[in-house]
Amino acid sequence: MAAIGRKAGNSGFDKQLKKAGSQRDRLIEFILQRLQTVKSIQNTELLEIKNVRTWYKEVAKGHEGYTLPDPTRWHECAQQYRRAIEALCNGNMGQGVRLLENACELERAANDTIPVQVREKLNKPQRTQAEAPDTAAKVAATASCPTRNLPAGIRLAYDILSISDKMENAPPMQPLRNLQWWNFSDNEEEEEEEEEGGD
Repeated sequence: MAAIGRKAGNSGFDKQLKKAGSQRDRLIEFILQRLQTVKSIQNTELLEIKNVRTWYKEVAKGHEGYTLPDPTRWHECAQQYRRAIEALCNGNMGQGVRLLENACELERAANDTIPVQVREKLNKPQRTQAEAPDTAAKVAATASCPTRNLPAGIRLAYDILSISDKMENAPPMQPLRNLQWWNFSDNEEEEEEEEEGGD
C-alpha cells in the first residue's frame, strides 16, 4: 500500500484503495455465493442418506455412478473458501485469490464425485461448475487491499465443516426367497394322499 501511495500521490492512492476494496468485496461476494451453493448440495446429499431404500440396490450391485452419499466431500473446498475470505479481509488480495482458485478446483473435484442419485436431485444452479472470476487471473501474487471485518456469511463455511455424517457401508442386499410354489402344491397332494390312505 505504501508503494502505491508513493507512485500515485494522495488522490491517486485513495482511488487505488477504493478500487482494490471494491474488487476485494466482489471476490468475497463470489465466495459466499459458492459457499451457499456448496451448502445446498451438501444438504441434498445429507437427505439422500435417509433415502437409502430408494437407491441401495444400485449401489450394492455396483451400477455405474451409484456410490454412497458423503456430505463430508465438501469440507476441503469449504476450508479453502474460508481461508480465502480471511486472507482478503486481512488485506492479502494476492493470497486470497490463489486460495479462491484452489477452492474452485477442489469444489469441481468434489462435484465430479457426486453419486448419480444425488446429482439427479440437483437444480441447474447447483450443477454449475465453480470458476474463479476472470478478474482474479489479473491479480498479482503480492497484491494487497484494504482490510475489513469478516462477513457474516463466512458462517456457511463453518456450517459445511460441521457436518460429519457419512455412510461407510450400504445396507446388505436381501436375498430373494426361493418360494417354489410348485413344491407346495406337490407336498399338499402327498399329504392329502397319506390322509386318504390312512382312512
